[in-house]
Amino acid sequence: MISPIKWFELVAAVAAREVRQLISRPQEIIFCGFMPVIWVLIVWGLLYNGVITDVPVAYVDHDNTSMSREIGRALDADRTMGLVTYNSHDEALAALKHGSVYGIIEVPEGYMKEQYKGTGSSLSVYLDENRYAVAGTIQTSIATIMSAMTLQNMAKVTLLTGSGVSGAERIVSGVHSDFYALGNMQFSFLAFLGSNLMPGVIMLAAVLSFVTAIVREVYLYRINEWMDTAQHYVTAALCGKLLPHYFFYCLVILAYIGLFAGVSGFTALKASSLFIWFICGAACLLVMLTCAILICGIAPTWRFSLVVASGFAAPALPFTGFSMPLDSMSDIARTFSKCLPLTWFIEGQTQQWTLGADIWDMGTTFGVFLLMIFIPLILGIPVFRWKYRIFAKRELEAEADHVS
Repeated sequence: MISPIKWFELVAAVAAREVRQLISRPQEIIFCGFMPVIWVLIVWGLLYNGVITDVPVAYVDHDNTSMSREIGRALDADRTMGLVTYNSHDEALAALKHGSVYGIIEVPEGYMKEQYKGTGSSLSVYLDENRYAVAGTIQTSIATIMSAMTLQNMAKVTLLTGSGVSGAERIVSGVHSDFYALGNMQFSFLAFLGSNLMPGVIMLAAVLSFVTAIVREVYLYRINEWMDTAQHYVTAALCGKLLPHYFFYCLVILAYIGLFAGVSGFTALKASSLFIWFICGAACLLVMLTCAILICGIAPTWRFSLVVASGFAAPALPFTGFSMPLDSMSDIARTFSKCLPLTWFIEGQTQQWTLGADIWDMGTTFGVFLLMIFIPLILGIPVFRWKYRIFAKRELEAEADHVS
């Protein structure tokens, strides 16, 4: 039985060996360290503007009245859209098919007449829903502008009927709502997409980095050297090897939080804690680490380990609930999503950053993280120990054959 002090000494020795190996292999530092950071910065740079502006939208005016021109001016004044005038529906549709515009707004003939008659008439709007983010933003802008213009026209009619200014005001403002966009008051796509894409990139890179560090010993035939450094204590060998990588990605998580809480200006609620947010990210990284151990233990070859690691982390984004609520998914998809650590990191991030939850309110989130950490360790370490003993024996036999 090894003492705790001796175990930590072995972990430190293996960690020092891992750092020396990384220094001697700059390509691994580039692809497992620098490239993920660069991709995070690219995502941040692409979304930094935050809002969709001046999207080209076709405007076809069949009515050619003062009201239709007023509608055109109001739509064009919105920051989301930049109207492009077309003479016919066919011309606008051709532009939409060619990708020159993202949608079509069409004012039907007789629109103004129908409005004054009270029978009503509608604009025709065509949007490419495959570009969901753009289409949704355009649709929201059109609905907001047309609602505002409807209220203005209602106020004008009310004034003409003799209700007076106060009467018109009561009718127009009789029903309203106070809307609070928690965590994203600016309606920024950086907060919407970046807060999910960036952690997804980080977690994928982390698990690939963990798996690469382990399987490197296999394809370089250094398993025995690695285990000798740890005096054949598998837990010390794994902990020491993965510790430098885990520390690095904890720094990346810390930088990611700094981008959102500091540089990007998305200030969290006063009740929230950046420290708890960081602990949530560190816990998710620890799940990735233990899953990497399990993957390397059960995968028959080192190449297959990398494939399984990619397949485990890469599809996680659609299942986090940011694009489609988990409650709206099928039972199978919802169950699968609950097994992905990124889902729980996004949950914890929302609880802390957006809602300012107390740490006691996050008991379920951290409880699931603990289960996700210990289950792969309980299953993975015995299999890993058995498998890598076989690999070490084969390595010694290969060396003996080479010497003979």
